[in-house]
Amino acid sequence: MITIERYHRWQGLLEQSDIVDAVCFTGPDGRECRRPVFRHQPTNFTYDDHGYETISPTGGELNAVRFTPDQPGEWRYAWLCGERVVQKGSFTCANGNHPGYVEVSPRDSRYFAFTNGSPYAAIGLNLCWPQMFALSTGSEFITGEGRGTLGAREFERWFQVLAGNGGNFARLWLGMHYLQPEGEVAGELDLLRFAAIDRVVALARHFGIRLKLCLEYFRTFEKGTGQSRVLRHPSDGRAPKDMDEWFQSPDWQRLWRHKLRALLARYGDDPVVMAWELWNEINCCATSRFQIQKDWTREVLREIKSASPRNLVVNSLGSYDHPGFQALQDAFKMDELDFQQVHRYLDQGAGLEICRTDPVTLSIDAVQRSRRPDRPVLLAETGAVNDCHTGPFRYYSADHDGLIFHDTTYAAFFAGAAGTGHIWHWDRYVDQKNLWYGFRALADALHGIALDREGFETMDLSTDEYWCLVLRGRTVVLAWLRNKSDRWDHVLRDNQPPPPVITAHLDLALLGAAVTTAELFRPWPEDAAGKATSVGSTLILPPFTHGVVCRLEARLLAGEVQ
Repeated sequence: MITIERYHRWQGLLEQSDIVDAVCFTGPDGRECRRPVFRHQPTNFTYDDHGYETISPTGGELNAVRFTPDQPGEWRYAWLCGERVVQKGSFTCANGNHPGYVEVSPRDSRYFAFTNGSPYAAIGLNLCWPQMFALSTGSEFITGEGRGTLGAREFERWFQVLAGNGGNFARLWLGMHYLQPEGEVAGELDLLRFAAIDRVVALARHFGIRLKLCLEYFRTFEKGTGQSRVLRHPSDGRAPKDMDEWFQSPDWQRLWRHKLRALLARYGDDPVVMAWELWNEINCCATSRFQIQKDWTREVLREIKSASPRNLVVNSLGSYDHPGFQALQDAFKMDELDFQQVHRYLDQGAGLEICRTDPVTLSIDAVQRSRRPDRPVLLAETGAVNDCHTGPFRYYSADHDGLIFHDTTYAAFFAGAAGTGHIWHWDRYVDQKNLWYGFRALADALHGIALDREGFETMDLSTDEYWCLVLRGRTVVLAWLRNKSDRWDHVLRDNQPPPPVITAHLDLALLGAAVTTAELFRPWPEDAAGKATSVGSTLILPPFTHGVVCRLEARLLAGEVQ
């Protein structure tokens, strides 16, 4: 009998000639659940001498089912055609060390935790798609319509280096070329694209990366405009008249839900899926009124939660960069969302002044304004752009030390988010500047801390010279200190080397804590050499040019968190 560990993924295959539509699983305790059957195409991934990927079918299509056992013991299953049993089988589920699903913590709903109770902080970034390269026609400097991609191997490298630096989270776009299973004909699905998603999900599983799967991103059907979608009806080739029709027409929604059901059949209730995200920045869709997207969001969130109850569900809005955005953000604090999200960038063309200069300030403010007290919040897209989102930031190429990366990645977490800030420009910035190491210090500082048991209180003890953001808990105090002179406009734009912070300190009396140990973690490995020293009730930190994370094992003396 096959043995599979608890919370690992089991897949069953059956000849396509057998007519089946579901598989009924019966657990050791007699509990039953059903999973939908889907068409599966076995494939082969090959790579030419350029490294470009080709996905080829191998053999015929099969019936397939995927299931996650959550209880040790014997599981029995039956392939069904209606209620008629076509074939039976069983497998054994064994205990293992898999922590289970990412959930909203029942102990502190501001944070995530795994099913087994261990903590989960979403440390990572957007890795939405692999780059597509225009292929040569064979003539010097001339490219044609052909495109090549490194495909799954690019994801493999990204996941490997992310995990190697303590990361555990990535966001994918299932509506963008490489991972898009639906072509220009609505409801017509490409099994080879599902094979690509399968490979990427398997790689994430191997490297311990949890995924947020974003279903759609397009904003219009109008040709020649940004983020437009070409879509034709399978019966007569017509396109939707506009986004209002697409969202509100039962016919177009029926076709879209065919894709949704196919995705849920393959990846629903998979522990690798941290969350299903409906749409990237859904308020940016060209509808006549935002209520259309809001109603659709509520409806689809409920459908996905019903079909995939063990995964979290969420949606996202556009960048919080203009004065009228707070009303949109408040309107999206709906109970159907398992957690809150906010997008915000350093953007000197933004309508809000806070977005124009300081990445730390804008990150703190975004987290505070978008959160609700009973939900986790994530700064889910961040970084820097040229004015009004007209391209990746012009100073990325000069940012060898990852100043913008650190100021958005770290500030969000220390402002109370349930993970790092998730930077957007993964390929043009993080990968090209090799900034992956920047996750390591935070991952190491959080090791062994039960975030949802500390009752963290956020504190801002910053001075004119440095940022000092503090998370004060029951048994541990975390502090992020960052040189305010080491900012993009001073260093990158004005070419002014930052003077180091010579004397930075933490007032333990102000923290109300008796410190037993103090450990430093260095986002920049060469920075802040030396140890922290205690002088009376003051903890003196070593000089630093960039910044440092301080972890204090402490006993609170006053104002103890309840």
